[in-house]
Amino acid sequence: MKKISDHRGLFFLDDGVKYDQVFIATNEARHTFRGMHFQTNPYQVKNLTVIQGEILDFLYNLKTGEVKEYNLKIGDTITITEEYAHGYLTLVPDTIVYYGVKGKFNPNTYQSLVWDTIPGIKNTIEITTGNLNRLTISEKDKLGI
Repeated sequence: MKKISDHRGLFFLDDGVKYDQVFIATNEARHTFRGMHFQTNPYQVKNLTVIQGEILDFLYNLKTGEVKEYNLKIGDTITITEEYAHGYLTLVPDTIVYYGVKGKFNPNTYQSLVWDTIPGIKNTIEITTGNLNRLTISEKDKLGI
């Protein structure tokens, strides 16, 4: 997604990219966690753009176990390819994230990992929040289902 800015603010342009699905996630609370999600058959490729706020984005390589972290702010975009499970932690309240997804959703092959079993992710979230009890997280994401 292309970010265009001037004295009035920001304009986001998704220049002719064709997606199977588009999502916008609103996150009211600071330290909201969503993840660690991935899908097989069909695989999904996600283009994620922060529309408002700031996130700590996590990519977990399903083959190697490597964790990558990115601090993304307004207008920053990242592409999540099929070899990664993905999740993020909001760093400020009222964060809005846009997803463009290639590959249709399949509930039979959609999966989640239990995020706190991945040391690199758990440690970073614990340091960032100061206390894991401050996390806003769904039961589904908490249990990895």
